[in-house]
Amino acid sequence: MKKIVFFAILMALSFSSYGQYRWEISGGATFSKLNLDNTETSSGTGFFFNAGYGYVMGVRAKTSIVFSLDVLQRNSEIEGVGDAKALQVGFTPKFRYLFNRGKDRFRPFINVGPSFRVNTNFEIGSTELETDAYEQIVIGGVYGVGFSQMVGEMFDIFVEAGAMNDFIDNLDDSVTTGSSKFFDVYARVGVRFRIYDARR
Repeated sequence: MKKIVFFAILMALSFSSYGQYRWEISGGATFSKLNLDNTETSSGTGFFFNAGYGYVMGVRAKTSIVFSLDVLQRNSEIEGVGDAKALQVGFTPKFRYLFNRGKDRFRPFINVGPSFRVNTNFEIGSTELETDAYEQIVIGGVYGVGFSQMVGEMFDIFVEAGAMNDFIDNLDDSVTTGSSKFFDVYARVGVRFRIYDARR
């Protein structure tokens, strides 16, 4: 048992010794569509703000785990009714794979992960819905591609575009029956601050 504990501690220290810690902040636009059964909807424009903490792993810094807090507004027009607007806050842990080497200044990347969001406000037309008319917690997925460019030794600027989708309906059956899931395309730009690891 002692050998197992010692081995686990040694692995954790080895793992952390090759890591870089990065904070990032970004913002951009969402282009959302609320999919409803038997009702025509169209996309609307909202906003997306993100603040995250990333842990870069591996000798060549190829993989990263990013934990981020999100604030976003998702808009979609319902034909004959008006706009559906949802204001959400949430948490998104993402796995990110970076191309090129850890010391390269230009690095494309892809990332994927689940999202856990809370609907803080939901409006349809000019009517604000009661909290029991929509789901409080919505689980979905985030899929993105982008690139970062190193600026000096401590900062990166990055651009990302991707898609988000819900796995859970947003609206209660009393409001609409069937599907009420958002699908979004997003674009964001941001800055990443790196706690520099001189060994890289």
